[in-house]
Amino acid sequence: MLTHLFPFLDPDQISSGLASRLRALADDCERSSCNRHVPPAVLEEASLLEDRVPVLTQTGLHLVGYAVGHPVRGNRMVMTPPLWWADPDCRWARTLSRFYRLGPPADPNVARHLRELVGSDGSEDEA
Repeated sequence: MLTHLFPFLDPDQISSGLASRLRALADDCERSSCNRHVPPAVLEEASLLEDRVPVLTQTGLHLVGYAVGHPVRGNRMVMTPPLWWADPDCRWARTLSRFYRLGPPADPNVARHLRELVGSDGSEDEA
């Protein structure tokens, strides 16, 4: 029943790289909890996300915005995978796969438009 409502819970959806990404996330979590900051070198390599807006979907909290320097998507509008944690000062956010540097948020009119484009099902491509 749960997997019909939330397909991402189905064990068949586990990708081959999930274990290594989870280990990297756990390592980053441990480093961040010890140091209370992300090393500058890590953030220098992170994609920049500008004109961003938070979007809540069935899979979690995402950011939608314009990515600059994304290693897979390049420079374009993206919806991140669900966020795992974020800097209280809004300098960065961490998904399962990567850190994002956070540029300025979208202005309210753009934010409303982005939420309408994505909709509540989160059907846009994730980065």
